[in-house]
Amino acid sequence: MFDQNYFVLRLLRLKSAEEWSPQKEGLYFLFPKDGVGQFLQGSAAQRLAAGDILVADGSPAGKLSAAKGAELLFWSFSLRVEHLLPLFAGDEVALLEDVAGHFKESKLFPASSPLAKKCHRWIEEVPTQSDLEHRSHLLRIGAAILNDEFRTAQRQRVGMGQVEDRIIQVFEQLSVDQLLGHSVPELAGKFGCSRRHLNRLFHQYFGFSVGALRMEMRLLKAVSLLRDANSKVINVAAQCGFNHLGLFNTCFKRRFGIAPGQWRKEVSRGSTQPAPSPVEERSCPLRAKGLCPISAGSPGGTTPLAPKTAPGVKSAGAKPSRGSQPVQRTLEPRPPLIYPKANTPTQPPA
Repeated sequence: MFDQNYFVLRLLRLKSAEEWSPQKEGLYFLFPKDGVGQFLQGSAAQRLAAGDILVADGSPAGKLSAAKGAELLFWSFSLRVEHLLPLFAGDEVALLEDVAGHFKESKLFPASSPLAKKCHRWIEEVPTQSDLEHRSHLLRIGAAILNDEFRTAQRQRVGMGQVEDRIIQVFEQLSVDQLLGHSVPELAGKFGCSRRHLNRLFHQYFGFSVGALRMEMRLLKAVSLLRDANSKVINVAAQCGFNHLGLFNTCFKRRFGIAPGQWRKEVSRGSTQPAPSPVEERSCPLRAKGLCPISAGSPGGTTPLAPKTAPGVKSAGAKPSRGSQPVQRTLEPRPPLIYPKANTPTQPPA
């Protein structure tokens, strides 16, 4: 059952200086019949004219008003997405969040669009009596508009899947040393895109720019190398791509809250645990496939960044590892992933 205030078509008239606002949560469908008006939601304003359709989310309530010195006549009804759940296919349910996001801000379907023309024709055919037939007509209209949004979301999802497939193919061929050693233009060439687009991809999939992600990997590699008590800090810095010891010390302390030498002493006493990568706290789409370049054991290695098999699936002939331990996580707060620049002209490779 649903509230009787939903799926009820109303014909409303606004005079000059009058305002109308959604009264409940849910999606509101507005069909201007005559006159000109404006829907204001936050700082965004939408001009409405006869034949248009406006869909607005009622939770961040907006205000509809007629143009100055004029009147606005419009049809309106509302529904909640939950009312339509029995009509959704499995793949459409997975897209619900994307579609709902399209209406967080009001969306206009202009009168010239085929969808607006069709729905305005159907609005005129809705029976006046509020009964099952009345609600069925409104369901037909609402479903037509939402179906258009589902198609858009599905096309976007397919496009994103193709981009992700390309990223997966490249990461399967790269090693950690290659990711750290190649310049940004060289990496962009391997991904088949410009430097600017490569940074956008990294921000989208890892939450960081190429430079920030590589810096994080260098520091995690340093953590691995510092476990060797015989390794000098200056040699560890050089192996991790830092040509300036002061910069390495500053970046390491900014990331882990402690200087490299002191960190090694604390580890030897067993009072410090390796800090997890900030990427582990983000929703990296490639992480579920085992392809996120920052993962336990990857820094410092020269093997490919990820196995060819999916996580949790054993390769043919593979033997289970013995004595494996779960990755320990620190609960200590860590500073944001921001690293200072050196005061000297010598910088680590970009």
